[in-house]
Amino acid sequence: MSTFRIPLPRVPLPRIRRSGRALKRAVVLTVAAGALTTGLSAGPAFAAMGDNLVDGPAACAFYEGRQTTSFGDQGDRVSQIQCLLANRKYLGWNHLSGTFDAPTLVAIVNFQRNYGLVPDGAVTPETWNALYHAGTVGA
Repeated sequence: MSTFRIPLPRVPLPRIRRSGRALKRAVVLTVAAGALTTGLSAGPAFAAMGDNLVDGPAACAFYEGRQTTSFGDQGDRVSQIQCLLANRKYLGWNHLSGTFDAPTLVAIVNFQRNYGLVPDGAVTPETWNALYHAGTVGA
């Protein structure tokens, strides 16, 4: 018994090329989006641009380290500090600028006083620890 074969036309498949950098970027963005979504679902947040309207804590995902940060510094470390301070109601959400300015300094000093830390305005590893483990004011 012989098998009858019908020849199928060859359909060219599209070649998909992704550089290592593009693939890595896609993976990082996907993971970051998942982490932010997880953080937001644990504590939903609504922040109006320029307003101080927030319904619950926001996910602070700017920086993970504990490097000493002080007045005049700028960048993700400061954004993380400001977000943590805003979650704990020491700083208004409209003050998240990424710049360690006067309102941030006042908020840090007040936070340090309330948590038994040296109120010097420098965010040391001890202050970082307290920021991550503190509750909101009055909670």
